Amino acid sequence: MRILIISSQQTFRQQVQAICLRLPDRIVSLRTAESIGQGLELALQFEAQVVFIDLTRNIEAGILAIEQLAIVTNRMVVVSIDKFSTEFMSRTIRAGAREILAQPVQEDDVHQIIHKTEMLLMGNSSQQPERTGKVFMCFSSKGGVGKTTLACNLAITLQQRFGNNKVALIDANTEAPNIAPMLDLRPQRWLRDAIAEYRRLDSELLKELMTVHEPSGLNVLAHSGDNPLGLDFSEDQLSKILLVAKGTYDWIVVDTFPLLSSLNLSLMDLSDEILLVTEGVVPSLRSARHNLEMLKKAGYNENRIRIVLNKYTPFKGNVTPELVEETLAWPIKNVIPYDVHSTIAANSGLPLVQMFPDRDVTLAIADLVDDLTGVESAPASPETFVERQLRLFRNWLNIN
Repeated sequence: MRILIISSQQTFRQQVQAICLRLPDRIVSLRTAESIGQGLELALQFEAQVVFIDLTRNIEAGILAIEQLAIVTNRMVVVSIDKFSTEFMSRTIRAGAREILAQPVQEDDVHQIIHKTEMLLMGNSSQQPERTGKVFMCFSSKGGVGKTTLACNLAITLQQRFGNNKVALIDANTEAPNIAPMLDLRPQRWLRDAIAEYRRLDSELLKELMTVHEPSGLNVLAHSGDNPLGLDFSEDQLSKILLVAKGTYDWIVVDTFPLLSSLNLSLMDLSDEILLVTEGVVPSLRSARHNLEMLKKAGYNENRIRIVLNKYTPFKGNVTPELVEETLAWPIKNVIPYDVHSTIAANSGLPLVQMFPDRDVTLAIADLVDDLTGVESAPASPETFVERQLRLFRNWLNIN
């Protein structure tokens, strides 16, 4: 029997796992996931027959996850939470949960659930849902390291490679958003509108709230400091937006506020990979090391966190990638070189990777996309002399 346990609580995972492994006369294949996003992916890859999902930390995202898990008609979805309520039980059952497991976990309760699962599996073969999208979250708790610039150009590169409404960029920097001006966008709908409609948010509504970046076709959910969220939004609401996006787009890039807060942690919980952006300077490295320590305590490992050394210049006396790796005790997989053209592009409202496709920084971002997606880009056709001159002329017009 294939069993999946999804919970941010280590105690819950260990309790259920220990009971399942002690099941008599049963061959159990078991997986655990610390986040809802990771759990949804594992449920698909692993073809889980029983899913224990703990919603103590994130109810709204969990409700939507239950709906996706329950698409497989004979999968046993078991929901748990530290404090039950009638409303909670009603909502989870309507979403597709078949059983409710009380906490602290009791062995007899788990045994009964496994027995019911065996009866359920005697029915028709299951049909697996479509694969959910991949989320890449750009994060740093220090401003000025190029996190937003990286997020924009990463999303544009993904759009260039995959296109056809498969890529989304979400500005979840709730305090100092910059994606709209960086891409020269003038949205009619904002993140605030998605928050206001989060209860009825689905794929179609999310697409309506997106602003299309016309030069590339990228879908952007923008946010503006002039259009504040107010004080009544919650982590669950932002998590639900991200989870709907995972079911709508193949690739999602998220920009965040530079603070290791509970809000950002809830978004990390749904992210497939966290890009921790830093520079080779002491204040940035101290911040990155602190972030890594906190994230490791929260259960994140090298499979979830990727260090991106940004704006690197190999001048004499600068901190090398090898020394950064040693200082952080974490592998450095991607180094993005410093290039003044990044500033020129940002001030022009155009993506660097479109404005200067032949620069080393653009090629480094393409390599990052190769690593993240596992799909190497096809060699680009070299520009003709006329194409290059036209591009340079357009760049000159934008700069001047």
